[in-house]
Amino acid sequence: MIGCGKALANVLLAGVLVAGPLAMLPGGAALAGGDAERHSGQDARPRIPVAAATIYPGEVITRAMLRMRAVPRRFYERGGFVREADEVIGKMARRTLVRGRPIPPGALREPYAVRSGKAVRIVYRRGGLEISALGTALASASAGEVVAVRNVDSGRIVRGVARADGTVMVGSP
Repeated sequence: MIGCGKALANVLLAGVLVAGPLAMLPGGAALAGGDAERHSGQDARPRIPVAAATIYPGEVITRAMLRMRAVPRRFYERGGFVREADEVIGKMARRTLVRGRPIPPGALREPYAVRSGKAVRIVYRRGGLEISALGTALASASAGEVVAVRNVDSGRIVRGVARADGTVMVGSP
């Protein structure tokens, strides 16, 4: 086995049959499984978050919806996908995320603060004056995005900025 480097093998070490990667250490000693990965002269393969099951557009992603997957270092360095689970958790899928596949950043967005067809509070604030009214969102929007809202009382359509609390701020700041 000397000189075979890292290989997949079933090895009897200290009376225990171990299956997995095999790394040869100087002097002919062998390490198998996770120990081989850590001592094979290379860093362990980078791990990235992937969907544990198919995630559909509009779903807000939770930690339970992800799993970490080891990828080749060359693939990891090329980029074009999310590298940390924290970059995904709490975001909403823009498109279908397939189980086990890397997640591109463009497939994610902030969750909607305002949903189309739902009641919202329209707020106008200037100095010490604040006026609010009930409205219906005409589109879905994330916090910070401009959205059209129909004032329930007057029927007029106004445009404002969606806030994280679900209100829509109209008028100049």
